[in-house]
Amino acid sequence: GLLMIRNAIKIWNLVKGKNLDIAHITTSGEFAVFRDLLYIKIFRYYKIPIVYHIRFGRVNEIAKKRTWEWKLISKAMSYASVVLTIDETTYNAIRYHLPKVRVINIPNPIDINKFLLPKPNICKKTVMFLGWVVKSKGIEELLGAWEHIFNTYKDWTLEIVGPYKDEYYDYLKDKYCFNGVRFTGEQNHEDAIILLNESEIFILPSYTEGYTNVVLEAMALAKPIIATRVGAIPEMLSEQCGVLIEPQSKTEIETTLRDLIQDSEKRKMLGENAFKKVVKTNNIDIIFEKYIEIWKTLVSNA
Repeated sequence: GLLMIRNAIKIWNLVKGKNLDIAHITTSGEFAVFRDLLYIKIFRYYKIPIVYHIRFGRVNEIAKKRTWEWKLISKAMSYASVVLTIDETTYNAIRYHLPKVRVINIPNPIDINKFLLPKPNICKKTVMFLGWVVKSKGIEELLGAWEHIFNTYKDWTLEIVGPYKDEYYDYLKDKYCFNGVRFTGEQNHEDAIILLNESEIFILPSYTEGYTNVVLEAMALAKPIIATRVGAIPEMLSEQCGVLIEPQSKTEIETTLRDLIQDSEKRKMLGENAFKKVVKTNNIDIIFEKYIEIWKTLVSNA
């Protein structure tokens, strides 16, 4: 609370006496909305157009439940000059619940040039998970399915990359067979991307997600992707850019992995489709042109 007030004072002093054209506020929701409303009040006082950028994927859920978070964020959106969303579900929810709010959908950007890595001569026979190693990421269903996969495909490895707590690792070790499983632990971003580039299949069996960057990164590396039908993932992997499964389904994880391990042509097709789509829809140059166009329009109409 005290930090929020200090930052608000800094923003007030920054705005006061300055000829600012636009305020672009990004939000992750939850308690950050209190901060958003405070900042929005400052910008409105100085008649500065406001872009309010919703960067999380729970809007449809909280709107239906009419939570305290929805009540606050709907107020913030009503004060903004334009609201930006990153997925169609959020866009449609706002259009439905707040029809007077001006809303535009623009997906998250990715710098494709950073992912134009040399293709490894031979990809490792590796299925890779990249993210926090916690229950809600579907780790337990993945490990449960892998026990059966490894019985058939002993030359394949499941590589789990990401931070984990020692207690949870010990729990997993006690409950699941780790044959053919490699826990790499937390890696810096560059090393994690190198590992992803060397893998054959990427999997993200999360219970919930928004518009997740790790899926964009796997698409940019032309990897075949298996991910759950949650958040913006179905939108991201449409047009045969990946395989969707239901969350918390060990059976679907196993069936889909078997299918892709057996079918190298399908893996190639999914990876190529994913790469083409991410270049077309998420390339940072294209996305920032859209941002700039919105900013210019707001300035000209101010």
